[in-house]
Amino acid sequence: MIRRVIVAGAIATAATVILAGPAAAHVTIDPPSVPKGSTSQLSFIVPNESDTARTNKVQVVFPPAPDVIPEVSVAAMPGWRFSVRKQRLDSPIETADGSISEVVTSITWTVGSNANAIGPDSYGTFSINADGIPDNTDELVFRVVQGYTDGSSVRWVDPVSDTGPEAQHPTPILFLTGGTGGTSGEPTATTQPASSGDNSASGATTITTQDDNARALAVIGIVVGGVALVAATGALMRRRRAR
Repeated sequence: MIRRVIVAGAIATAATVILAGPAAAHVTIDPPSVPKGSTSQLSFIVPNESDTARTNKVQVVFPPAPDVIPEVSVAAMPGWRFSVRKQRLDSPIETADGSISEVVTSITWTVGSNANAIGPDSYGTFSINADGIPDNTDELVFRVVQGYTDGSSVRWVDPVSDTGPEAQHPTPILFLTGGTGGTSGEPTATTQPASSGDNSASGATTITTQDDNARALAVIGIVVGGVALVAATGALMRRRRAR
């Protein structure tokens, strides 16, 4: 009986690790979906997968035309600076605020000091405010390049397919839902206009957990494992008293 209870607890804990692990291993976008035509705050959740090096650079490459976002502002991130690269459009985009002739093609965040870099078992949150989410597509595919203090890098650019094998470094995808526009997500606390130069802020790197579902699964696994451990301990004590 004791052995069966202990095995059940071990299986529950192992299942939690298996289920929660993949969700915490990839670069993702929070929220994972927003309404078409909306103005939305998007956060790129970047995990540090190295046991020895720290993440000191993150580049987010935006989808090319025609799936462009007309206006982008970048949230200030303490201890990091950012640079924005733009591209002039062949045909300007007409918006409620006027004509847009150039759009953001990539944003690169670079840490000011390695003390503020993202360490092992941590996550960094890189946020933007996207004004004018496209309404002519069902998803936006971004690409991310993650740099480490040891000089290595990881390219999150592998295509994602429902039918093929799982991508090792999948591209983060923002899914677009039908809607009438508006604002999605919480407003950015501090934003800076996108520009072609560098911007910086001081302080500690913002670290966050990545996935609410993974956290929920982890809590369930811990509870199940704890119940199994208590049951096993009680059974062992009853056997000892019986002897």
